[in-house]
Amino acid sequence: MSDREIVEKITRVVGREPVSGFRGDRCVALSLHDSQHPFGGLVRHHGTEAKKAVLALVSQLHAMEHLDLRKNMFGELPESFQALVGLKSLNIGSNGLSAVPRFVYELSLLEQLFLGSNPITVIDERLYELCHLRSLHLHKLRLRGLPEGLSSLTGLETLHLYLSGLRIVPAEIYRCTNLETLSLGFSPITSLSEDLASLQRLKYLTVAVTKLRALPDSFCTLKSLVATRLYKNRIETLPENIGWMGGLEQLSLYANRLSALPASFGQLSGLRKLNLAANAFSAVPQQLAHLSRLEWLAIFDNPMPVASEVLPPHAAAVKTRPFGAGRMD
Repeated sequence: MSDREIVEKITRVVGREPVSGFRGDRCVALSLHDSQHPFGGLVRHHGTEAKKAVLALVSQLHAMEHLDLRKNMFGELPESFQALVGLKSLNIGSNGLSAVPRFVYELSLLEQLFLGSNPITVIDERLYELCHLRSLHLHKLRLRGLPEGLSSLTGLETLHLYLSGLRIVPAEIYRCTNLETLSLGFSPITSLSEDLASLQRLKYLTVAVTKLRALPDSFCTLKSLVATRLYKNRIETLPENIGWMGGLEQLSLYANRLSALPASFGQLSGLRKLNLAANAFSAVPQQLAHLSRLEWLAIFDNPMPVASEVLPPHAAAVKTRPFGAGRMD
């Protein structure tokens, strides 16, 4: 049976044509996810037998390089998937998986792996043998810890660990020196190490919903940082040298405990978007008047009168909570 015939069979079982990509007559990409679909996964509410039939057909597409099965609640994936040895990206998020399927550890060409939103408690150290991994998504899991060896993934550029179940920041993260995107949080993290300075390629950093009260001074050495979301923590002060971060364009400090900004804050010459809402400012920080490139500013839910004359006149200021806004991060 040809790959095109297999995809046609999958279409009949699914009830609609999935997104697929071909190179000649070989199927190299398939997605059973559709963001426009009411539930995301095209077979999420199909019966068990229909799901098994679809997976059996997918496992016959041996030239597959990109496979997206997210939000289908398959429960488990068949061992026949071990035939998909050419996979470079695999998304099996939101499938009710209690463990990482064994075949995943054999995908030696894998570059992107999405395991998020599954009740997985353990990650095997064999994961670190996937030496081509550049993007690893371990968010919304139930991890009890991570095995040693994460830093052996020397090409890792993206790592998502928010809501992963981890209660501390694994020290080895700071040795993943090629990271460009890192997200942590929704956990009782109380501190970040000064070793954060090792992540000099970091462009996007999220640390959200933690018990963090302060940032390490090394945060200010992250010269590649473009955007950082630090919302719903307990941050009371910012490092004095934050003004060094001239490349920073977006900064969210929504729902922290700030009452003042460092004098150098006004030197953030590249800052375009700033969220200071839901903090403890009793007056508009004077440093904001020096942010010449600021385009958007949120300052609502602070105990202060808003004096518009100290705000950059070119910045669109959100002074009151938008109707229906549950989070402004």
